[in-house]
Amino acid sequence: MSGQADSTGLSLRADQARPWLVRAAGLSAGAGVIHLMVTPEHIDHWIGYGLFFLVAAAAQLGYSALLALKPSREALLAGVIGNGLILGLYLVTRTVGIPYFGPEAWVVEPVGIVDALSKVIEIALIACLLVLLRLQPASGTTAGQTSA
Repeated sequence: MSGQADSTGLSLRADQARPWLVRAAGLSAGAGVIHLMVTPEHIDHWIGYGLFFLVAAAAQLGYSALLALKPSREALLAGVIGNGLILGLYLVTRTVGIPYFGPEAWVVEPVGIVDALSKVIEIALIACLLVLLRLQPASGTTAGQTSA
């Protein structure tokens, strides 16, 4: 369902979506910054761990820009899946340890304040993305466009 276009060409649904897009972009950037901040300490443990955090940071920061520039339904779904996978890996590392990789394979990591904060941010991000998917017209238009 797309709404009526206003003078800017945005649908009423797009007007509802804009604040959620801003929140989601900010949350993704915040999670990316946290991952970037902890990359050096993970590189000290093992280069593979550090590279994972660097890639996660780049993905979340890039995703923030994607949300600002082209918030398609596919992008929203990718954000839910990607951040869900990061959350899932976090749960594994805090319950059974990272499987197979690096010198700390199968060592259970403690829960810390910074990593818990990043997970709260990612959960909030996923919630925003789910709201956006609900507001998104099913026709394949982006959240900031109407279908003609």
